[in-house]
Amino acid sequence: MSQSQQQPAYVLRKRAYRETSELVDLMTPNLGKLSCVVNGAKRKRSGGSYTQRLQLFQPLVVRFQGRSELKTLIDVEDVGPLTPLVGEAFFGACYANELLLRVLQPTDLCLELFAAYGELLRQLAQPEMLRLALRRFEWQVVCHLGADLDLSIDAISGRPLEATQRYEFIPGRGWRGVGAEGRESVSGDWALAFSNQEPNAWESPQARQILALLLLPYVGEAPFKSRDFWVQSASKG
Repeated sequence: MSQSQQQPAYVLRKRAYRETSELVDLMTPNLGKLSCVVNGAKRKRSGGSYTQRLQLFQPLVVRFQGRSELKTLIDVEDVGPLTPLVGEAFFGACYANELLLRVLQPTDLCLELFAAYGELLRQLAQPEMLRLALRRFEWQVVCHLGADLDLSIDAISGRPLEATQRYEFIPGRGWRGVGAEGRESVSGDWALAFSNQEPNAWESPQARQILALLLLPYVGEAPFKSRDFWVQSASKG
């Protein structure tokens, strides 16, 4: 039998498995996405069943073992307060989970991204931070995936952005100066604010479009279920 290992973790997804077990996908700082089978998940234990302890958005420490990609969870302990997220904050956190499920790989070292996810949860609990927090987290995901873009320069000329110029965003390249105002172009002032991660730029619809373009090669074109639920919830409200 393989030796057990221990990691800090957040639950990204839980699914029923057979009659009494669950499959759980976790984010860990040293092993990336970790998938575990939880045998007897609903069995009563001291401190509550594993199902009760494996809560979304709860900082955890998990112990597991196994040589294959699918591990067996042995124990779980909460190590911090559960972040209360409701409404848009809940859907935003679910979107972040779905994004991580698409891009994280097993054995993917992600110390900075793990810390960024914890900070995202704390910021989402503040309604005024929601869009800014999500855009910044998407950018941190893009950086983790290896996109090497300098958003402070014109990618074609290599010159610093100019406030009086207009620019369009080229996926995989960055900003390109354009001679006239167009449907997809932004002002140099805005591009500079975006490159400096200023809130007024990063909370805007244009920022969402740019981050979506940056993430597209990694996440594909399949719609995010969490976003669909978010839109449906908003329409009912």
